[in-house]
Order: sequence, then structure tokens, then C-alpha cells
Amino acid sequence: MADKIRIYGRCEYPGKVTAEALVAPKYLQGFTNVSPANGYTTERNHPLYKIPYTDKVLCFYSPRGSGGFLAYGFGKKPAAFVHTKSSPLCVGCMVQAHVPAMTDFEEDPLKYIETGDIVFVNADDGYIEIEKKAK
Repeated sequence: MADKIRIYGRCEYPGKVTAEALVAPKYLQGFTNVSPANGYTTERNHPLYKIPYTDKVLCFYSPRGSGGFLAYGFGKKPAAFVHTKSSPLCVGCMVQAHVPAMTDFEEDPLKYIETGDIVFVNADDGYIEIEKKAK
């Protein structure tokens, strides 16, 4: 069994979920650049363009711009959000969508999480556990 990396942070919306990670290497703009019906970003120059986030732990630095992620409240949505910097609009989306979310970690989780890793988000108890994908 692989070692797990545990990192403590702050709960933004409660819940527990285990799912595959999808890591955004650039900031995300969620308001006008999301297709809730299809479950992916529509920002053409973004590395996650048209890559499905549905039922994944969406890991990103922070939202970009003023739009937040309000569109996630409808249609296909991530299993959880893990991000390093929050915004009020982002929190509003998580509450509306009932998606577990964490931020303000003791250390940057994006130094450890890669797309394909399995991440247990335990927002109720304030930590995530990362299980690295098999090489």
C-alpha cells in the first residue's frame, strides 16, 4: 500500500469524498469559461480546455478574475475543490453546488498533487490525504 500524504487546511464547505485529482496548472476563470452542461472549462488557452472535471477533485491555485465559479452550481460538477486561495464568489459556488471544499493549507498541496492521484478530501475534519498514482 502506498504512503499517503496528509495536509491540514480550512474547510470552506463540509463533506468527505475520495476521487481522482485533476490539477489546473494555471489559474481558472469559472464564470464565463465553464460549460456546466458538459463539465469542463471552455477557456481556449487553458491547459484544461475541454478536459472533464466531473466527479474529480479539482485542484487549483485560485479563481482568476471576478467571476468566481458560480456556474458550477448547475449541471456536471467536480467531486470536491482543493485550492490555495479563496474568494467569496468561489465559496458561494461551493455552497450552492454542495461540493466539499478546502483552502488555506499548512503547505501548498499543489506541490504534491498530480492529475491522476487519488485524493481524500475530509473537509469535516480539515485535511486532505493524497495517494500517489502508480508509476
